[in-house]
Amino acid sequence: MDYTQALNELEQACADFQVPATRFAAEHQLQEFGKRPDAIAVGKYALANSSVPTAKFFALRGIKEAVITRYSVLGLAEVLALRDELFQLALENSRAVEAFVLDSLCWVVAVITKRAWVDMPEDQKALFTQKLCDDIVLHNTPCIGMITATYLIDEIAGGSKCSQFRLPWEFHYTCKTTFENTHMLQIFEAALKVIHRQLQRSTEMQHTPVSGSHTIAYERRSALHIADRVFNWAFTSSDENKVIAASFGHSKSRSTGTSAKASHHHGSSEDLEDMDSDERSGTAIFEDELQSRTPIFPRNWQTLLLNKEVLAMFFLVYEAALGDQMHAYFSPGSSHLALQCLVQISGIRGKEIFAATSTKSSDILRAEFAQVIMRNQLQMIRHVCSMNLTSEGSEDIVVATTQMIRRFIETQLEEPSTTIVGNQRLHSLAFLVIGVPEAHEYFGEVSKFICMLLNSAAGLLQSDMLQRIDDDFGDVDNYFVMQAFDELASAWSTVINEIREWEYLEEATKSGEQASAHSSTDKQLDNQSVLGSFMHFLVTTAYLIRSEYIQLRMLICEDSVASSSQQEGSLSIDQGLLAKDYVVYEDQLQFFALLARLDVRTSLGRLYENLCSRCNAIQNEIASAESSSNRHTFDLLHEQMQWIIMMIGFTLCDSGTSERVLIPKPILEYSASCQGTEQNLAVQCIMAMLKTLEIELSSSHTSSNADYGSPLLVETLFWALRRIGPVYILPDLSDYHRISQSIITAFGRSKDGGNGGVVIRGIVDLIKQTFDIWSAEEDVLQMCVSLMLELGQRTAIAQEIVSLPQFTLLMEFFTSNIGSLPEAIHGSIIEALALLACHAPPADHEQSFLKLKALILNSFNQVVRKSDFVAQQQDARLVNQLLGGLDMIDGLLSAANFRNLNAIFALFFEIQPLLEQLLAMYSCDDEIPCQVVQVMESASRYLDISSISDEHMVRFSHGFRGLLQQYQKSCSNLQAPQPGNDIESLSKVRTLISAISYLVHNEMGFASDESSPSIDKAVSDDYGETEVFGLYCVYITAHSSQLLAPNVLRMLMQLISEMVQYRIPSLLRWLPANVWGQMLDTLLAGINHDIYDIGQRAYEAISKLAAYVKVTGVGNMPDNLRSIFSHGFKQLLSKLLWALLFSTFDMELVESAGSALVTLGLLDPGHFQSCFSELFAQAEAAAFAERLSATLAKFNADLESSDGVKQLLETTKPIPDPIDGAMLRQPLFEFLVNTRAVLRTK
Repeated sequence: MDYTQALNELEQACADFQVPATRFAAEHQLQEFGKRPDAIAVGKYALANSSVPTAKFFALRGIKEAVITRYSVLGLAEVLALRDELFQLALENSRAVEAFVLDSLCWVVAVITKRAWVDMPEDQKALFTQKLCDDIVLHNTPCIGMITATYLIDEIAGGSKCSQFRLPWEFHYTCKTTFENTHMLQIFEAALKVIHRQLQRSTEMQHTPVSGSHTIAYERRSALHIADRVFNWAFTSSDENKVIAASFGHSKSRSTGTSAKASHHHGSSEDLEDMDSDERSGTAIFEDELQSRTPIFPRNWQTLLLNKEVLAMFFLVYEAALGDQMHAYFSPGSSHLALQCLVQISGIRGKEIFAATSTKSSDILRAEFAQVIMRNQLQMIRHVCSMNLTSEGSEDIVVATTQMIRRFIETQLEEPSTTIVGNQRLHSLAFLVIGVPEAHEYFGEVSKFICMLLNSAAGLLQSDMLQRIDDDFGDVDNYFVMQAFDELASAWSTVINEIREWEYLEEATKSGEQASAHSSTDKQLDNQSVLGSFMHFLVTTAYLIRSEYIQLRMLICEDSVASSSQQEGSLSIDQGLLAKDYVVYEDQLQFFALLARLDVRTSLGRLYENLCSRCNAIQNEIASAESSSNRHTFDLLHEQMQWIIMMIGFTLCDSGTSERVLIPKPILEYSASCQGTEQNLAVQCIMAMLKTLEIELSSSHTSSNADYGSPLLVETLFWALRRIGPVYILPDLSDYHRISQSIITAFGRSKDGGNGGVVIRGIVDLIKQTFDIWSAEEDVLQMCVSLMLELGQRTAIAQEIVSLPQFTLLMEFFTSNIGSLPEAIHGSIIEALALLACHAPPADHEQSFLKLKALILNSFNQVVRKSDFVAQQQDARLVNQLLGGLDMIDGLLSAANFRNLNAIFALFFEIQPLLEQLLAMYSCDDEIPCQVVQVMESASRYLDISSISDEHMVRFSHGFRGLLQQYQKSCSNLQAPQPGNDIESLSKVRTLISAISYLVHNEMGFASDESSPSIDKAVSDDYGETEVFGLYCVYITAHSSQLLAPNVLRMLMQLISEMVQYRIPSLLRWLPANVWGQMLDTLLAGINHDIYDIGQRAYEAISKLAAYVKVTGVGNMPDNLRSIFSHGFKQLLSKLLWALLFSTFDMELVESAGSALVTLGLLDPGHFQSCFSELFAQAEAAAFAERLSATLAKFNADLESSDGVKQLLETTKPIPDPIDGAMLRQPLFEFLVNTRAVLRTK
């Protein structure tokens, strides 16, 4: 064939590609070049004869495509000969061709090498690897071996940079396992030799002209690219579970992004499946809590990676790489690559890499490694601290240094020591302190670094950079200096928590070891002596860090107030639009609290002093205030006091949701050393906050001083009381082994000699004053109500509150003035009052409930009994009043408990006709129906139907169904469900689903399914009809697009799963056939969904439903339903099989999905076999088809003998249990892994 003509056509296509008018046709022609039968020959001819660089580039791409598609035809020998020819061409023409052509040439060599890798004999693999290594150490420029090795690592790693080979996962996995521990190790060692040689040359060429240093910088950067890839390699494992995990991958919602690499990606532009995700999947993903951690290197990497000179060399190469940035035309990536390598090196971990050798134990290896890292990090810390930390040019090194410190500390503290001292395993931190002489110096420098970062941030606030930082980053907290501080704060918190945990464990076992402890008289270094000494060091450094942090926060307050003054007239940034400071800065405040509890007396003393001094300053300013000139001073004092109060709040009490929060142990220990309440700074801080709140409210009470009040400060004070009050006030002495008398005196019960009742009385008065003064500040009032709700959760406190005369006044105030308060808090107020009133004596409780009931009913009667209500029903004031009444009902339902349950049930029965009326009248409105649905949700959630009679149970079910029927009728007036995915529309759908789901939970109780209800069967059947109608309403009233929204679908899938679990007979009896079709479509959407919960619930529901249909049959079903089931089950089986065999799949869901697959296969074995026949037809080679057939035959045989399948087929239960996935684990995983290894391609 005339290759000259083919070359001319290729060059013409490259020219046309540059012209917009002909670009599309030229692009198609270039992409098709690799499909030519003579693509390899033409490509080689173009490389030898063309003078057009782009023609050579596309010729190489064509050669690559031809090798991949025709590999089996070409044969191994011809492919390797082509590879060697191209590699030799690159070596001989490295300076004669354009850089991008040479880059592509090396890439094609790497791709061909990977394609032939599995078939290559080991000696040929070793020979090619040695060729690469030889060229790497020859220091040619450009280094062909270095470029090719970099691409080869990328290709075999199998990530997003891997080319499309269209080969099974098994091929990629085999390439990886045979490459990583021998060949990659040799390449890495060669790259290290280059780095070492360049370091020597850098020293020798310090006075050499710049041209010489360019060569060194290029080689260094190329070697660092290889090192960076090695340090981010995901090693395979001999552990069978991890191999299985790797073959399945994980759900997309759990995947983590990979950092971009500097090299150009030559792969296909198609949306490729990321094989990196496969290697970090399943249960293995939970072992890596950090997004990117140093990989666990195998044992044979130990000699190289733990070599002291190698470790130190990476720190030296960073220093050398800094000079690379001085050359304008050279990429500044070397120093960044070096820093990333250092971060990874600092986190080297794992039992294998530190496994004992013939001469050194594991602990000696770990200590030597830690010593090298500490020494070199010390030098970096000192270097960084000598820099201007606030300049943008230092961002990379500052952040990376803090990351490597955090990586090193956290990794070392999680690695257990094997050394035994005094019959006790040496603690990880104690091991570091004993085994590494530089440990004390290292931790000391880290603590100084933390202080310096805080000091630098404070300096920014007083520099000329402040305005630019505010413009670019919003504020100093978003600047990289504070990001670096957060890294070190996390590492330092790990150190403190490790010692605290050890102390608590030591104290728990101390009594049993007292005898042996007393008998020990030697002075050996053990956990007790080392960690005790280290704790003294932490106390000292904690004082310095706390001081710097407080100073920084006070300066930030000054800057914030100054900025607000300059923007007077604009809205404050914190007006409820953004999260509150105690939420945004929770991590920093928790770190501060951790530091403060190391020395409670000193830390609380300073906070107390700061709070009191500013409180006194406010009083003085109020007394002398004559004009608005003092506004800036008031704002600054309020801002600073807010931060001091948050620090006190976090120090005195932990956050807690699931467990009962107690007084922290350090606070108890400190309080035990105090002689009285006056000396107990914990007590005094709480009293100072109460005093501050009292002063703030009294200063805002008069009109002349109202402008000087701060609603944000008042809100923060109530937040602190909500956090602290339930823990400290009227403490339950049985919760504590020992509690200070000073705390009991200040906040305990009166019978114990405490003044807790007085404190509670004062808090109630302050709440009342706040509603009087700040009645328009919704956030402040909401926090007050939140405080009341928190106090109402504590029985002792609630009983004390309702016994006060102030509570009666508070009840009267709210019932008389609720209309003047923000509507958004009406429901919360009713909930708080009802919750507190439950703890009053029966007569008082009944009276309080009647007041609340009258208040709620009156809010409706004032509207619905108006003579012109129908005409004025859309009036905004009337609608708002109705919404307020519905919100109050919702609040009352939320406060339901065994004391008031009967009364609330009676109220619900009374207002049910009114709710139906509102649904009918406001059928074209969203607000009222949405709020009614919210009331239904609260009723099904909080009203325990098991506590009432069967008659009332049925009445509740009928009433609930009536509301659902009216809601469905109202929605039908809108003709068709609207596809709106706005927040309001989705909220209404979610609330309706939640209402039905809670009703199922409430009614079924602890019953396993409908065949064994926990209540009377007739009553249960009635509820079944109501629940099924509720599910029907969900599908009829919502648009299909709304049901597929992630948050909605998660709730709907849970409801379907529960209904199938408990209510299959009722579903078959009551649910229309068309809705069954929609429900099966929902289950179809749940298969392999990105969200874990959705997939899990879908597989559970499919298993249960298919098991029921398999056992009971479809003979009694109507024809239309039987047809829907047949079609739906086929779709479910096809999609589930496809997902399990081809898609990235969460390994944790394989058992439940496999159970669903097997059950569907039993239900329709014909379709199951036809699906596999299609797969066999898709197999590219006969060998694959034979292997698939053998795998399927074995799987079928395993299923026939499976106990789980036998139990299902032989069950006599009216509602059968699904197949236990654990019984299918072994055959299922074997089948899926073997099948996926062939079918999944990349």
